[in-house]
Amino acid sequence: MNKKIIWGLAAAAVLVLAVVGYVANPSVNQGTEATIGTAQRYQAPQIEAKDVAVGDTKTQELMQTATWDAILKDETLRTLLQDANFRAKLQDAELRQALADQELLKRLADSDLQTAMRNPALAKALADENFRARLADANVMAALSRPAFQAAMSDRGFAAAMRHPEFAHALAVRGGCDDWGCGSNSPIIGGAVIR
Repeated sequence: MNKKIIWGLAAAAVLVLAVVGYVANPSVNQGTEATIGTAQRYQAPQIEAKDVAVGDTKTQELMQTATWDAILKDETLRTLLQDANFRAKLQDAELRQALADQELLKRLADSDLQTAMRNPALAKALADENFRARLADANVMAALSRPAFQAAMSDRGFAAAMRHPEFAHALAVRGGCDDWGCGSNSPIIGGAVIR
C-alpha cells in the first residue's frame, strides 16, 4: 500500500503543478498579440564616397610644406602677410609673376633701392598714377639715368626753375627766343647750368 500512496501523491502533485501553471499564465485575448515583439535594430545604409564632403584641401596641403614652416619662422614675413591690404595686393597675378622673377628680386634687395624706397618724397611721387606710368616708359628711365639729368637734379637753380610756371614752355621752345628771352638768358632758368 505504500507504493500506491506514493504514486497517488505524485499524480496529485503533477495535477496541482499543471493547474498552477495554467492559472499563472493566462491565455492572451484577441487584439493584444504582438504588443511586445522582437526588437528591430536600426539598419542604415553604409556611407559612400559621395556622402563625405571634404572641401578644399589645398590650405591643409600648404600648411604641411617647408614653405609654410619658413613663413612661420620669419617674423617680418609673417607680420606682413597678416595685413589684409597687403594680401589683397598679392592677389594680382601680374604682381605675383613679377615677384617670382629672380632678377627683379635681386634688384629689390639692393640697399640703395631700399634706402630710396624709405624716402617719403619718393613714396609720395610713386603714389601718383601718372608719375608711375612715366617711370614705366623705357625712354623716360633712360633719360633719368643720363648724367645731364643727374647733374641738374643736384643743381639748386634747376630745382628753382622747375617750380616756375613757364618752365615747361621754355623746354618746349628748346631754349630758343621767345617772350621770356633767349636760351640761357631766360629768367626761367635762373642760374641753372644744363649741359
